[in-house]
Amino acid sequence: MQRRQKLFFYLACGLGFFLGVEMGGFQLVLLTIAGDFTLNAAMMGVLVSAQYIAITLSPLAFGWIADRIGKKPILLIFMPVFILGCLAAGSSGGTVLFIAGVFIAGIGYSVCECIGSSAVSDSFPGKESRYLNIMQCFFSLGAVISPLFFKWLLSTGIFSWRIVFFVSGCGYVLLYPFLIVSRCSKPEPVRTAETQSLTMKKLFHSSFFITMMFSMLAYVAIETGTAYFADSLFVMEYDNKLFGAYAISAFWFAMTISRFAFAWIKLKKRTMILMGFSLSFLFLVLLILTKDQRLLLGLFALIGAAAGPVWPMIVGMGTMAYQEKSGTVASLLTASGGLGGALIPVLIGAVTENWGVNAGFCLLIAASALGFFVMKKGGIQKS
Repeated sequence: MQRRQKLFFYLACGLGFFLGVEMGGFQLVLLTIAGDFTLNAAMMGVLVSAQYIAITLSPLAFGWIADRIGKKPILLIFMPVFILGCLAAGSSGGTVLFIAGVFIAGIGYSVCECIGSSAVSDSFPGKESRYLNIMQCFFSLGAVISPLFFKWLLSTGIFSWRIVFFVSGCGYVLLYPFLIVSRCSKPEPVRTAETQSLTMKKLFHSSFFITMMFSMLAYVAIETGTAYFADSLFVMEYDNKLFGAYAISAFWFAMTISRFAFAWIKLKKRTMILMGFSLSFLFLVLLILTKDQRLLLGLFALIGAAAGPVWPMIVGMGTMAYQEKSGTVASLLTASGGLGGALIPVLIGAVTENWGVNAGFCLLIAASALGFFVMKKGGIQKS
């Protein structure tokens, strides 16, 4: 691989890292933001959904464009969009402005993630899932570090929750010059009748692709619900703010290790996805039954470890199957995941408001069961 292509892969890892910083930091300060804006649990879920609605909608508009004009020009446009959204969210003086800011950040977030992922997939044909796992390791690492780092910053009394968004945006400012001088790889043309005539309509008539989309929806619902409401569980049930930060970091730390390990383990992608959903189901059931706080921390780590390889495996399977349309495929998978991420916080928030946060986690058990069932019975060959 040429030097500028290597630089792009390192850049993609950096993109993932600062997206993780924003994600983990947002998860930590969600309750604080809700307190500042005097919001209940149901409205707190809306704050999260605002970003995921953007993650659902924006990739649909730009994935197919990236397949035509190239992925680097799209990233050159949407890295500044993420920066602008972070600046707006961090500067907001009320709920409406904050929602607008995280919505704009979500647009940049989703396009950078899906286009960056598809470009990495293009660069490593046949090894897509391995390098996507590595890229996602850096995402998870950012999400590990940020709750602990921002918890320490907030404890000094100098900074407010707004620092989360300012730091995340500044990270992309620092990365932007490296994008300018880097170079994206393009996939080798695969001249088959299927890829040349592939349209959105054909994708949505493919049982394989529909299985991928529903699996991604279920996975992101699990990831979003677990990570964003971990802090709520410890604060609302045990009045323990410190363990909330530890739980978020434990979840993402275990996911980092898991993704790195599964990048090198030679198992079938479908098998790894089924393992991820089934183990997530088991650990989530134990989570709502357990009352010991230290055991709960361990269970959050185990959920992160179980779910870790699912996202890269789904994207790897999709982009490998449709290499010439990797941008379109990655964008549709990101959008379906965004839909899961948009729905689950609102649902958990509403359930929590009426029956408590443990009841909200029951929805994640249902999402795990859905993901397992879809992957087991869907249009995926076992070979």
